[in-house]
Amino acid sequence: MKRKLAGIMAAVMAAATVISGCSGGNSKTTAPGAGNSENASGKEIQMTFPTYLAGENVGAVFFLPEIERFNQKYAGKYKIVIEEVPQAQYAEKIKQLAQQNKLPAIVHAPGSGGIDLQWFKSVVLANGMAYDLSEFANANPEVKNNWIDDSMDYCTADGKLICKPLSVLKPVGLYYNNTMYKPEKAVKDMKLDEFMESIGDNKFAFQTAENAWTSGLLLTALIANQEGGETYLAQYVDDKLYDYNDAKIVSAISILQKLLQSNASANTIGAAYADAANAFMSKSAALICNGSWMASDFDEESADKWSNGFTGEEVTSDIYPGNFAIANPRVFGEFWIANTASDEEKELAKAFFAFRDSKEEIEQLVLTEGGVAPKLDYSDEFLKKQAENRILSQLAGSMDENTRYTASIFDVMPASVADTEFGKLLPKLADGTLTPEEFCSQLTQKAEEAKN
Repeated sequence: MKRKLAGIMAAVMAAATVISGCSGGNSKTTAPGAGNSENASGKEIQMTFPTYLAGENVGAVFFLPEIERFNQKYAGKYKIVIEEVPQAQYAEKIKQLAQQNKLPAIVHAPGSGGIDLQWFKSVVLANGMAYDLSEFANANPEVKNNWIDDSMDYCTADGKLICKPLSVLKPVGLYYNNTMYKPEKAVKDMKLDEFMESIGDNKFAFQTAENAWTSGLLLTALIANQEGGETYLAQYVDDKLYDYNDAKIVSAISILQKLLQSNASANTIGAAYADAANAFMSKSAALICNGSWMASDFDEESADKWSNGFTGEEVTSDIYPGNFAIANPRVFGEFWIANTASDEEKELAKAFFAFRDSKEEIEQLVLTEGGVAPKLDYSDEFLKKQAENRILSQLAGSMDENTRYTASIFDVMPASVADTEFGKLLPKLADGTLTPEEFCSQLTQKAEEAKN
């Protein structure tokens, strides 16, 4: 029986321990050449994959070992060579390669790595640059059956499947140090005013550099808690939001400004994600907004990241006041294949897609980063492993039949605004140079510039 999203949210995010070797050699797919020791040419097909999921990027923790597993499984047949590209530079690199007609075979989907939706539609889709994955999907029903319905629908344009859909949804909440922040009840059960009062003098691990990720997540929760805020965000996921002067946004920004001025960790201005994470794991901040993938940082194996007496045992996970979690399946999946790729590169890319969305790899992704695979029938081994992580069990248990799922502010912003401009404006909001109204006006201006 398939585990449906509403019925399994309390069990899907309960482990961050990787199943050792759970995907090695057991993938059952019918991707081109899968199961054969050689490809048609008899030579190893090698492909360079530019990606930001490398280096210090949090996504590298799962992605790089997955590439290694793929290369090991298909040794002598396929090999992916990772080219590390900083996330802030990825979009520009891809746009330049597109102009030169030299796109890599596998490209990150819009909404990630700074690839904005408008560019994707007006350049990639308008010029037929994305390879149609429909035949691949039909040839691999065991892979297709794992894809989330809303994501598959969103990834289909003019009858063509132009991106690999999502198989895993990762609701985002928050973490707090229970020796510092001691709420009288679960955060999810609080109204926004209660939550604000409960914070007291405790600090948030905010950031303003990169995409201001942790700050934007809290802003999302603040907007969702405004009257009609959840619906407001949802209506701009597809076509993006270009006017931020709505009263709901201004009100949420006003609250964020107060928090930045009174409840921000000392390193907030100029802080990148790594700095925000360090603030939390050094007791310089009591709360941090982040996804389930951070849970592994609280395992004993990650104790080298801790300081000032911090331990993972002090961490409690929850979702946002008003019983909100952040999740949005209506995105262009994860990756797409460039039509300009050679037949051999397309063969390798499709083999990787089949490998990534095999049951074994999906389970390992959920166990590593948390999340839910609503279409997957989990193995007994997975179900045993998922019960072992306290942090993710708490996060999963915080979601119930009344939990509301909201798109994030990053989902509705044009990519350039989400990835750079939003964070660049936050210091001026924090020091009072900009009022909330002025901040929203400037954000609107940046969005309009991105539109044009």
